[in-house]
Amino acid sequence: MIKQMVKNIGMTVVPGLTLELLSARSQRLIMERERETGRLAASQAFIEKHGRTVLGGPFAGMTYPESTVRCRNLVHRMVGSYECELHPWIGEVVTRGYAMLLDIGTADGFYAVGFGRLMPRTRVIGFDTDAWARKATRALVAENGTPNVEVETMCDANWINSHVVPDTLIFSDCEGYEALLFDLDKCPILQQCDMVIELHERPAPGVEALLRGRFSNTHDCRSLTYRDHDTALFPALADVEAPMRPTLISEGRGGPQNVIFLSRRG
Repeated sequence: MIKQMVKNIGMTVVPGLTLELLSARSQRLIMERERETGRLAASQAFIEKHGRTVLGGPFAGMTYPESTVRCRNLVHRMVGSYECELHPWIGEVVTRGYAMLLDIGTADGFYAVGFGRLMPRTRVIGFDTDAWARKATRALVAENGTPNVEVETMCDANWINSHVVPDTLIFSDCEGYEALLFDLDKCPILQQCDMVIELHERPAPGVEALLRGRFSNTHDCRSLTYRDHDTALFPALADVEAPMRPTLISEGRGGPQNVIFLSRRG
């Protein structure tokens, strides 16, 4: 209770610093768990056999650098299971095309570089408050030759108001910060943007209802739910020991999680 109160105060008063501290801690804990549970070793064995190039999903053909392979489990990204519920929306985004695309919470650069490869005329900016994530994203940019992809630290209302242009797509996974960031009163330009927002009800209770209400007069809203995935749908996992397969493609959510797609009207 006290820890959550401190987080809430930090997100309100100094969101940049709070997110930087939280993301660094989260990244460290994830890496520790992946090493301790054998997921990292199993991922490295999988990649040694299949190579560093993504095999399935809309970003097939994207190649990971060795530096990321050494640090993180990448099997779910390699086989195409990672957030595969989004694949139809990703196809829509690429087909439609946008002047600018923001990836807020870029992690290892999967979406920023994935979109950058498929949308070479679009200016893509990936944001992450975690230093490791920014380094990994820059390495992925270099590995795949996507000069249209830039990497920044913090996306806040000031950045949006100063840089975002009409016809921008914002792709967001920012751990509850979405409740503060996506606000038409603070950022009127959002009325001219489309947004795919992963929702984090635990750190931001009621955030889905809040964002639906804020954009009800300007945007249409669709939603989907992330769930656990059936390993049988991804044939490349046949090379992995059966007990390890669900673990390697787990996204660690602890239950269903919603995502909304806000599409501007007119």
